[in-house]
Amino acid sequence: MSEDPNRSRLVLRGAEAVLACLRNHPKALREVTMAREGEDALAEHATEIKALGIPLRTVSGPELTRAAEGPCDDACAVTFRPEPSLARVSDFTDWREAHETVVIADGLRDPADLAAIARAMSAFGLRRLLLSSGSEKLAHHPAAWALARGALEEVILMRAAALGGLLGLVEDRCCVVALSPSEGRKIDLAVPVRVPGLHLALLVSGGNLDPDLRSKVTHCFRFPGHPDRRRLSLAEIIPVAAAWISTATAPRKDGFLARKRARHSKDKGSNPQP
Repeated sequence: MSEDPNRSRLVLRGAEAVLACLRNHPKALREVTMAREGEDALAEHATEIKALGIPLRTVSGPELTRAAEGPCDDACAVTFRPEPSLARVSDFTDWREAHETVVIADGLRDPADLAAIARAMSAFGLRRLLLSSGSEKLAHHPAAWALARGALEEVILMRAAALGGLLGLVEDRCCVVALSPSEGRKIDLAVPVRVPGLHLALLVSGGNLDPDLRSKVTHCFRFPGHPDRRRLSLAEIIPVAAAWISTATAPRKDGFLARKRARHSKDKGSNPQP
């Protein structure tokens, strides 16, 4: 982590991450620094960066490493980010109406895991990422943003102060599907998740499933793979999980009962036999 006492200050490493910020959150940028190796990637955006009033400097390799506060080959940027907002019960209602699948990350310790989750979510069009109180510490970790290669700019980060309590309040409207390295039944990746009338959330954990969350989980599946072989890591399994969860059929707005009533209300003469 950066030694800067301001947690909102975040240094992005890599031209790909800088350009993703410029596309998605240009107001977060405060300063862009690049080495000669980064000029090709940023040259066509230099005018846009300067038009926003953002200082753009070209420096030597060692100076870039100091500015990036860590390893960096081409470019870095100083940004300011707000803390992820707290998720509320009403948010789950909004997500359900918008048919937005939520990914919940619990117990993450490795920035590479958060980066892998963000990349997988971006690839499959998932946008809502809810971090538990333990995982939210990675939200401003420079390594996570560097490894995400811009994908964290495309997801909406939120946090839950008490994840178990929050899931308990929404269990009547939300189906939580958990993936565990050692618990649960065997997953069939060819069968999409079906949760008629409920909002869908995918819970992934940096380790074994938290005992406090087990009662809030509707379905628990083991990571794919042979149980007697080497287990896949979270970073390895999350692209498969994101692809699988994104195949879930979005509920129709009219609902099953509404369609049934509409069929019965039809006049028999409205569909005359030939």
